[in-house]
Amino acid sequence: MPATLSARNLAAVSRLPKGELASRLFFFEETPPAGAFNVHPVYAPVRKVPVYFEGLEGGRGTLATFASSIVALEGGGYRLYGTCLIREAGQPARGDMRIWESGDGLEWTMLRLREEEPVNLVEIHGVPGDTGFMVQPQIVPLRDGRWRLYFWKHRDEHLRYTIAESDDGLAWEVTDFERPALYHPRDGGLWRWAEGLAQEPIQESASLSPAEILRRKRLASNDATYMYYNEALDRYECYSVWLHPAVPERRVDVDNAPGVHRLIQRRVSEDGLNWSDAELVLMPDERDPWDLQFYFMAVQWHHDWMIGSVGHYRVEAGQQTQDLALCFSREGRLWRRPVRGGFIPRTGEETPQGWGAGERDPTQEDTAPQDSAGIYAPNVWLEHENGWLILYSATPDPHNRNRGRTRPLGAVIGRNRFVGLAAGRTRGGWMTEPFIQRAPCITVDARVRGWLRAELCDAFGHKLPGHHLGDSVPVQGDLLDHVLRWRGQPSDLYRYKALRVRFELIDGEVYGLEY
Repeated sequence: MPATLSARNLAAVSRLPKGELASRLFFFEETPPAGAFNVHPVYAPVRKVPVYFEGLEGGRGTLATFASSIVALEGGGYRLYGTCLIREAGQPARGDMRIWESGDGLEWTMLRLREEEPVNLVEIHGVPGDTGFMVQPQIVPLRDGRWRLYFWKHRDEHLRYTIAESDDGLAWEVTDFERPALYHPRDGGLWRWAEGLAQEPIQESASLSPAEILRRKRLASNDATYMYYNEALDRYECYSVWLHPAVPERRVDVDNAPGVHRLIQRRVSEDGLNWSDAELVLMPDERDPWDLQFYFMAVQWHHDWMIGSVGHYRVEAGQQTQDLALCFSREGRLWRRPVRGGFIPRTGEETPQGWGAGERDPTQEDTAPQDSAGIYAPNVWLEHENGWLILYSATPDPHNRNRGRTRPLGAVIGRNRFVGLAAGRTRGGWMTEPFIQRAPCITVDARVRGWLRAELCDAFGHKLPGHHLGDSVPVQGDLLDHVLRWRGQPSDLYRYKALRVRFELIDGEVYGLEY
């Protein structure tokens, strides 16, 4: 499977080409648009779809697409490098990386690398010691046509984000085990820990020199990391987790790591080997629940926006739930969150089971819906009909009692429908930001059960003759491209003019405007 630039970030199929400017307005800002009244941001509808993975039915292991990789194959279709967890009575949990392929993203077959079992196990050479727990493969094609693999290696006091390379994406060799991309604080280590993951870091290790401790601190992370090649900027980018010491008013002792709070960091690199210092790009604010943490962030491009799938993690006793929230950025540093919370509904979320102190009723655990407690992001979304297919990892287990019961499920969201502005039975309205009309007409992506009317204005908001609200032909129905019309007026009268649109809406949602 040769590496190609087009496969470096699957969602780049919807990124604007270099040298082309946006011709679509989205509603991704947190602040209301100009003149807004009686409208609020909402997620677009999501449709769950069945997916099938060969070898999972009746098997001992589970598969997580969380922090794993889906890459586009040169001849069409996809390859998934996933994390499998196997738990057997009396034995330590085993984690390994396996490969599936699919033509449509819905039905996946094991890639048969050898005759004996397991047939699709990723083999990596050059890893010392116990290799029984190596997980979360992130695949990034290199500029010279080869492949790079980042993965977390556990065991033997190792907990580091190791780097391997390959000519074909199948046979891997670790480049330098002592120079990983990132370190978890428990590696070796930077911190010595009291017994059990749930305890605090109690002191810095005396076995490392001060210089080595400082080097590892600079590369510190939690083990939920996503790696990308940013083709537009010709650089590698890393989105991972920063572990902040717990503050008293946010501390939750039933969490599996009560001594820290999880925030999102970003790093960049010219070669994908030597990484910059970390910068914090996302942390809870005054609009968030008091117990919220951010567990991960996967990032994709869409038009001239970056879309982040961020882990919305409630750590309070009785929750310990993971949802998939959306955030948006122009440059990767400032992220907007117009809607707070998950955009894929967890099955059963509307009727909480009412467990306490982090414990579910044991009689309910084995019958809980698969994604009732946790939804975790894939590294990219896949093209699917008129939308995007999201192969998310799902679990019925609260995070602090994770029994490894994870499997991939599917959800589909519209091609350009992420966040919209909605009005109910009371009329709402707003004005868009200025734009220059380039297309022959202005179209609106909207689902309208009541009616939508539009008023055309100049860039300063002054109404243009013949294009008042009273002249507007009302819009109704569910279309990706409703054409805005005004009675007796040609649609291209103000083409290549600077304009704004004032909307009024009853009972509907508007997801975007194309000009």
